[in-house]
Amino acid sequence: GSGGGGGGGEQKAVGAALLATPRARRSLASIGTYGTIFGRKIGQTMQIFAYSSDTATIGASGVLIDADTALSWQTVEVAFANGVIESVAAENGLTATIKTNNKEVGVGDLGGSGKSHPAGLVMTVTFTSGTDMDSVYIDFSSSTTVICILTCVPFTSTPRVATVVQDKSNNLYLFASPNTPTDGVASTIEIAVTGAFNESDITSLLTGMTPQVGSGFFGVGFLDGTSKLPDGEAIAVVSRPLLDIDVDSVTTAVVASPAAPAFDALLFVIGAAFDPCVLCNAILRKTGNRPRLYGNPCLPGDPTKTYKDGPKSTADLVQLTTECYTNIADDPTNPVRRCVYDYMEGSGYDYEGKLNEKPLDRIETCMTLPSPSPPALPPASYP
Repeated sequence: GSGGGGGGGEQKAVGAALLATPRARRSLASIGTYGTIFGRKIGQTMQIFAYSSDTATIGASGVLIDADTALSWQTVEVAFANGVIESVAAENGLTATIKTNNKEVGVGDLGGSGKSHPAGLVMTVTFTSGTDMDSVYIDFSSSTTVICILTCVPFTSTPRVATVVQDKSNNLYLFASPNTPTDGVASTIEIAVTGAFNESDITSLLTGMTPQVGSGFFGVGFLDGTSKLPDGEAIAVVSRPLLDIDVDSVTTAVVASPAAPAFDALLFVIGAAFDPCVLCNAILRKTGNRPRLYGNPCLPGDPTKTYKDGPKSTADLVQLTTECYTNIADDPTNPVRRCVYDYMEGSGYDYEGKLNEKPLDRIETCMTLPSPSPPALPPASYP
């Protein structure tokens, strides 16, 4: 995955905390606006998300943005390090503009109309088949990379950005830029909170990683000196939204590995909405002994609804926003099918939380089946 955003607090390891001041390009500029951009990689694509706020909690160690109160944006522009853009699908009915050797893209109010669009998913960028996606990240050192509301939030003064994201299901993710073997990679995340937090409030989602919980803080990471936190994957799940992160605490930090150069800015986005079904075209029926495939549509789970699981004697389970469902004609009020999930590309399926008898590591990403030969894919068993 690729990068986080800027306008945040400089990390302690760099020296005294220094808040980056957004550069105003419009008359109604507010120096209190902070924001971040981050990208989730799925195959040769990257979903670009943007969040900004003029009511963010600003501290010496970072900035906290509540996704539910984030500002609408007028323009989002992104420069990428490495990779060649093949196409861009913009959200909100917009058309993206690709420029500068197919390494930069802009979307939104490029003509000055003044229209704004909701925080969250901005666009999905597809890179050429020859692009090594591991090398692609958002270039925050470029003056092109910016979120504009009435104020533009640039990142050139904080080119090394760490964004910690908590989604609607309370999963925690790290998005870091740059993201190279020697720069922008993190070993641990340490978070101070003002509310109660116990060991039972956090569960690791990574093999070999045990969360550390102390008085008023917790940490996730590897203590072996070599392992790094993955970028853009769910790291851990906590019991509640972390709107009480203490961004003034010296404990709150994303620690780079190697420790220098450190991150210039640390931002938290709490309550982000990810669409796990963006590339999903396969539905798994969750009843019976064998999963059966059907067609799309495929929509994120609705926590206010349930799905059937196993024998009729088993209680229905609540849908998760990290799973995908569809209503079916014979039972429109009770979705019972779920997308096939990706573990390693092209291998296996998720069924009862298992994949080839191994715990499922990456439930947030759906697997896309190969295009069926005519006629269209009929209901069939999946090996």
